[in-house]
Amino acid sequence: MMEQKKDIVWRIYIMYMAIALMALAIIGRIFYIQTVEDEKWELMAKEQSIRQQTIGSARGNIYSSDMSLLSTSIPMFNLYWDSKVVSQDSFFKNINDLAIEYNKLFPSETASSFKNRLKNAYSQGKRFYLIRKRVEYAQLKKIEKMPIFRMGKYRGGLIIEQYEQRKRPYKMLAQRTIGIYNTYLKKYDVGLEGAYNDYLEGEDGIRLVQKTSGGWRTLNIIDENIKDPKNGRDIITTIDINIQDVAENSLYKEVSKHTADWGCAILMEVKTGEIKAIVNLTRDTANNTYHESYNYAIGASMTPGSTFKLASMIVALKDKKTKLDEVISTGNGNITYYGSRMSDSHDGGFGDLTVKEVFEHSSNVGVFKIILSAYESNPSKFIEGLYELGINKPLGIEIKGEKTPFIKDTKHKNWSKLSLPWMSIGYELTMTPLQILTLYNAVANNGTSVKPSFVKEIREVNKVVKTYKPVILKDKIADQQVIDAAKSMMEGVVENGTGSLLKSSPYKVAGKTGTAQIYTGGTYRNNNYIASFVGYFPADKPRYSCIVVVYNPRKGIYYASQVAVPVFKDIADKIYATELDIQKNELPWKTAELPNSKIGFGSDLKLVMNDLGYQNDYLDQNEDKWLYCYQSDSSLTVRQREVTADLVPNVKGMNVRDAVYLLEQSGLNVSFIGQGKVVEQSILPQTKLIKGSGILLTLNEL
Repeated sequence: MMEQKKDIVWRIYIMYMAIALMALAIIGRIFYIQTVEDEKWELMAKEQSIRQQTIGSARGNIYSSDMSLLSTSIPMFNLYWDSKVVSQDSFFKNINDLAIEYNKLFPSETASSFKNRLKNAYSQGKRFYLIRKRVEYAQLKKIEKMPIFRMGKYRGGLIIEQYEQRKRPYKMLAQRTIGIYNTYLKKYDVGLEGAYNDYLEGEDGIRLVQKTSGGWRTLNIIDENIKDPKNGRDIITTIDINIQDVAENSLYKEVSKHTADWGCAILMEVKTGEIKAIVNLTRDTANNTYHESYNYAIGASMTPGSTFKLASMIVALKDKKTKLDEVISTGNGNITYYGSRMSDSHDGGFGDLTVKEVFEHSSNVGVFKIILSAYESNPSKFIEGLYELGINKPLGIEIKGEKTPFIKDTKHKNWSKLSLPWMSIGYELTMTPLQILTLYNAVANNGTSVKPSFVKEIREVNKVVKTYKPVILKDKIADQQVIDAAKSMMEGVVENGTGSLLKSSPYKVAGKTGTAQIYTGGTYRNNNYIASFVGYFPADKPRYSCIVVVYNPRKGIYYASQVAVPVFKDIADKIYATELDIQKNELPWKTAELPNSKIGFGSDLKLVMNDLGYQNDYLDQNEDKWLYCYQSDSSLTVRQREVTADLVPNVKGMNVRDAVYLLEQSGLNVSFIGQGKVVEQSILPQTKLIKGSGILLTLNEL
């Protein structure tokens, strides 16, 4: 019995010894890991709980030529909440006030709903609970001042994730040309946003983030940024926002009036090729409204129709196949050639016309006869002449989507005996509106063809890093004699022909109308038309060229003179009204009647009058006086408006800014009604001045 007890005790001792040795081994291993292998295991822990995260860069801005914002990135925020860091006392003491304040800022969610959401998140110990997405900066500033949240990230639990959202302050204005984000491709691929993406997008940065119970979040940022983000560069475009606005409103009015399928308008600066305005409107058949969804100006391959007659006539004039005073018999306005009938729009025809008159009245029969007579035996010569103008090649603009012109040669599979005459009047070929405009702009530019451009500069933090200069596509499309003849024909269109609506304008216009049938289903449709007008102004000193296209106008009106010309006129009128140097060139002020000026400060009047070409010694000597001007016996007369210190000034005839300034300087409290210049003042001029008195001014535009 004793032997058995001794055996059991021995075994127990052995077991205790084994356990003790194992404990010592574990303790030793722990000590070894914590001392000798400390750095190794710490590194492994970091590798499993820390990773790199991208810091997005801010995309560059796109500006108009006057530095108005066309596209910009604004900061937006997603808000989350870490309930674990908020003490119980703080939470239940402030949750009611927080819910009320939150409801005031976001009325779409009731205070009770928001309160219940946070209470549930708090009870469940949520570490990354979504508060709200797409919060604007101004809203964020208010949220940061609310109860609980104002205690900061580590006591109030508010977690802020920032991202950039692209905004266009002018909404639809030039939207397609500016460019939009392709959600399918997840990138900018159209417009200026796509063309200059490499400049705009910037370079992302890198930071370290730690894993939390809610996943990989920016809850705990471990270190400073590994790489700071570099924001994108800014693009300064050629777009003039004021002209763009007029062009869009005018085109919208016309396409809506005629329920057209689409319309576009482009304004180009003659010397530089800079695009100052570009509008593309597509009809939404569901509600008969229009929006920018496709850039027709650069991507629409269309039948140019009569606007192509300029190219035909330039080729014939270059080859000396005709001259402007040659007489062409257009008869009754009908001609049949190889079984195909061609007609003029004018009932009964035009009879005998000079070549210049053929162009002015847009006689299809006349152009048909001119080109057929010159090139029937050698049509390749005509095609070569067109190619020499450079109109068979794309312009190579930076914006994606330009269609290649289709101007076939005699070897094309679809060439026929009818191709020569039909091409001469703008059929059996296609060009984009911008390509057509570029040809007309070359004529306005004395034969020099320049590439259309949309961007003036690239800037980085207001420092110019790249400047775009005009690019010449062709030094001379024709000699000066031919260019002068082309200009004469286009001026005649406005003076005597189909563009006569522009004849009454105070500035001189040259251009060409075009009314072409639409080619669909393998045939040209009689009831579907493209109305267009393309030209330049002022005609004697061309500054701008412009094209307007209205596709498939309905309501029974489809001639370009009725549909496209009014838009051209609105755009040109806007420019004429705002650019005084054009007015000075067109209407010499020294021979015109000068309206009496408002009373103004001498230095201001001198600036205006000098710009209008008037010089006056009295103006030079009295820049610090209140003056007014009027024309007397074809000369400029200047008079002074006396201001006496203790008498109420006479401000009649002044603009409101100057009147208020002068009266307030005298110590009077000013109020006014109406608009324009001052016609009445409640305290009579030259009466004793009592400082602090109120004076009411009555304004009138007349």
